[in-house]
Amino acid sequence: MSNTEPPPPPSDSGAGSPPPPSYQQPMPAAPGVPPPYGQTPPAYGGPAGGPAPKPPRPDVQLGAILVIVGSLISIIAVFLPWVSGGGESQNGTGVFLGSDFTLYDNPGAGVIVFAVITGGLGIALFFAGRVLAVAIIAIVAAAIAFFVGIGMVSIASDTADFGDGSLAFGAVLQPIAPLITLAGAIVATSKRRRWPTA
Repeated sequence: MSNTEPPPPPSDSGAGSPPPPSYQQPMPAAPGVPPPYGQTPPAYGGPAGGPAPKPPRPDVQLGAILVIVGSLISIIAVFLPWVSGGGESQNGTGVFLGSDFTLYDNPGAGVIVFAVITGGLGIALFFAGRVLAVAIIAIVAAAIAFFVGIGMVSIASDTADFGDGSLAFGAVLQPIAPLITLAGAIVATSKRRRWPTA
């Protein structure tokens, strides 16, 4: 027999290296599966991890134009004849006599004030798009202007009766023009933002 020593056992080549981790990396959630606890799901229609962007304000130019046109008609009608008779006429800047003998000096000034307000609101709607607060204020102002216009017709009619005259075109337009303004403000209010669909 030979006196040869048996070969040494094989050395552990992995000695000194850390053992492989025993945990597993989290797998991404499959579509339709809610995210793990503590994480916020992505917003519908928007980028993951952030809210969906707001769509732009709707275009309300048609409604704004109606508001502006109605306001301009109100102002122009102040300077048109309100009462006519005997070959003469009087516009809204004159002196009127009510049924209770009350004198109304330049009643058209109040009409112009409301028309300037609604006209400015119409311009704001035209350039800024639908701003709900502006449209609502325009509705309220136009409604008030409508009742003011009815009052102007009453004053002009009383004055015409006292002077054996007749009601003229400028007074008739006073309640009609605010209705155009009111319609435009309602059209502007009815517009809604269009959110993107998936």
